[in-house]
Amino acid sequence: MNCIYRIFICLSIVFSVLFLPILTEAWAINDISVNARAVLESGVNQIQKGKYTEAIESLTQAIEIDPDLGQAYYHRCSAYLQTSDYQQALADCNLALEQNNSNFEAYLNRGLVYYRLGLLEAAITDFNHLLNLHPQDYRLYYNRALARFDQKKYEQSITDYNNALQLMPQTDTRKLAEVYNNRGVAYLKQESLGNAISDFSHAIALDQSDASFYCNRASVWRKQKQYQNAIADFSKSIEINPKQGAAYLGRGFTLYQVDKQDSGRDDLFQAAAYFYTQGDTNKSHQILYFIEILHDREQLSDALET
Repeated sequence: MNCIYRIFICLSIVFSVLFLPILTEAWAINDISVNARAVLESGVNQIQKGKYTEAIESLTQAIEIDPDLGQAYYHRCSAYLQTSDYQQALADCNLALEQNNSNFEAYLNRGLVYYRLGLLEAAITDFNHLLNLHPQDYRLYYNRALARFDQKKYEQSITDYNNALQLMPQTDTRKLAEVYNNRGVAYLKQESLGNAISDFSHAIALDQSDASFYCNRASVWRKQKQYQNAIADFSKSIEINPKQGAAYLGRGFTLYQVDKQDSGRDDLFQAAAYFYTQGDTNKSHQILYFIEILHDREQLSDALET
């Protein structure tokens, strides 16, 4: 009996030794997974707070802990996208899709990266792929509309904006305003001025704090030779955001057209200064050259009248 008991004890010790490394390894893997996910959550929270550089650091740490954590790659892709580091964003989206080729967010982000890189067909291919699977997601129509607009396919872009407007939440007035504004720009490119005015007016009704909406509508008023309406909208745009060259430029030209040369010249000088400070020296020099031409014409006109 003692002999059998001793054999049992020995076998128990052997089995314990054999199984011990396996159990220890399992605990170690579990610890890695828990640690990686904790760092991942920290990175996601940083993205939500707009702390993109910190998020990249956290998500890189999560990947170092667990290179198979696919979520970390597409979240880091989002952070790189926000910091305009498109090549790194593209690499991360591809890595996320290698681990899970049905990852919706990775496809969505990659489409945006392709769009920002100017790879419009590649962007549209990703958005089309997702639309086949998720035809009710308004973001896909909106993003594809942006790419089609850059391809100068304005009619297709407008169709996508229409779909986005039908599907998106009507409570998100800021996003609704952006879609109306963008569709208005597409209508403007088509010289469909009535539709453009309507869309810019919708955008303004939804969000009166965006200077670009007023500036865009003013441009259409000017095309329609409704100069007082144009001046009013350019002025409102400047009131909201005084540091924008486009509104000063538009108002300056319009003031010239209503024979207010001195005020128009002041606006054009302001426009040239703002474009220069923003790094667009070519446009700044073009405006200054145009001012010289206008001044020469005024002098010629004065000479002819005397």
